[in-house]
Amino acid sequence: MGYHYHEEQRRCWDFSTAELGSLFRKERSAYRYKIFPQHKENSILIHWRYKICDWCYEFIDHYNFDREVVGVAIYYFDHYISSQSSCESVHTKAKFQIIAVTSLFLAIKIHSTSEECLVESRSRALSRLLYDHVDPQEIYEMEMDILVLLDWRLNPPTLHQFAVNFTQLHPLGDCCSTTTSYLYEATRYQVELAIFSPELLAAFTSSIIAYAALKNAEEKIAADNPHILTDDMQQSFEALMRDPSMTIDSVAAARCQLSLKMLCPQLPGIDDFSFSDTYTDTEADSTDVYVREENVHISSISPPNVAY
Repeated sequence: MGYHYHEEQRRCWDFSTAELGSLFRKERSAYRYKIFPQHKENSILIHWRYKICDWCYEFIDHYNFDREVVGVAIYYFDHYISSQSSCESVHTKAKFQIIAVTSLFLAIKIHSTSEECLVESRSRALSRLLYDHVDPQEIYEMEMDILVLLDWRLNPPTLHQFAVNFTQLHPLGDCCSTTTSYLYEATRYQVELAIFSPELLAAFTSSIIAYAALKNAEEKIAADNPHILTDDMQQSFEALMRDPSMTIDSVAAARCQLSLKMLCPQLPGIDDFSFSDTYTDTEADSTDVYVREENVHISSISPPNVAY
């Protein structure tokens, strides 16, 4: 049994190493992140973008999809917005809604989890996105605009992908399953917050943000359980990151760690995370589901609800 366990562990390690190398190559080439300039005149756009992120997570959680879909949708959204010669072209309620709905619509179609139990939810989610919001023809036209703009490159290296693979390669995986789960959840918690921050995404690559988030999680584990995370473990992981195919800029990572700490001054402890409880539609009655859907209506991002 021990032999088979170590063989499986080795296969997982090899897979994560290969995937990380691929993610780094993507990040350095065709999938460089683009985001609109952080000018004062764009402040209303930043408010709108924050509400879009919040709405996307609410929507994805309701239908129990992988939260990574939000990162992909915001990637599409940011690239489209940054391509506009003037932000005035998207400073209307109708235009902004179309860009946001289409980005999420496209991300769900391509990246939503394909398990059989979610097939029906996927169809309902796509229908709900379009229901009573916009003309389907406008969605189709915007979808084509986004596809052409992205040159059909629809699989960006996401923060979640980096977080998953960094965690799987971490030596803590040989120590304690609960602590390993916490390492991932604490890292994921930070990178999801980072998606709300255009300043952070503009300043650092996804790999740097995910790595910095993991290092912050390491610090939290070391502070709360100093006997679990040893110096040898940390040095072993840092040595891995010196591989030419996935080199991390240590200076940029340190700066990003500080930025993430400003975004999340107090990282939740291991007791604040649940590693087994998940929300499903069947846990709520039909009235609760209806109310929740109404609460995340896309109209909530309209200009009257945004503080100037």
